[in-house]
Amino acid sequence: MQRMVLALLILAGLGSAQWTIAEVRLSITIHRVDGWIEEEGELEAELADAALVAPGDELRYTIAFTNTGLVPVDPGAIVITNPIPESTEYVWDSAGGADVRILYHASAPAETPLDDTPEEEAFVPLDELVVTEGELVRSAAAAEVRAVRWIYEAFLPPGESSEVWFHVRLQ
Repeated sequence: MQRMVLALLILAGLGSAQWTIAEVRLSITIHRVDGWIEEEGELEAELADAALVAPGDELRYTIAFTNTGLVPVDPGAIVITNPIPESTEYVWDSAGGADVRILYHASAPAETPLDDTPEEEAFVPLDELVVTEGELVRSAAAAEVRAVRWIYEAFLPPGESSEVWFHVRLQ
């Protein structure tokens, strides 16, 4: 299962009135994670086609991004935010990627939606992720993670690609 998106990043040259357009193409692929325990007791897993899934299945969302433009993309210019899909629950600490800073947004079910949360307070590292219920502030649970954000912290030269990912469990 794959979806394509074309994102345009506008990069301003330092001290210059000229704008350069860098094109970054995103593609999202979804796989079912099939796991089993080897004779040695180690957990093994492989990615399989997600055409047939059932409640309880674990899915891996992989977001690949490619610089299809003619100029490098600066560190920090690529920011990917992916909400946790409805009818799924985030698998704790499953987000990853090379050269990225990963941030999370969580809320208790009664809290305001993601769109109403101030940007500077919305996303934090996993070890700082909390929810507020009235006067109570507590660590967030996996079911309360609402979105994952990756900030790519390297240059992405023209023609180069990278990817980020996260896992969810179907409800």
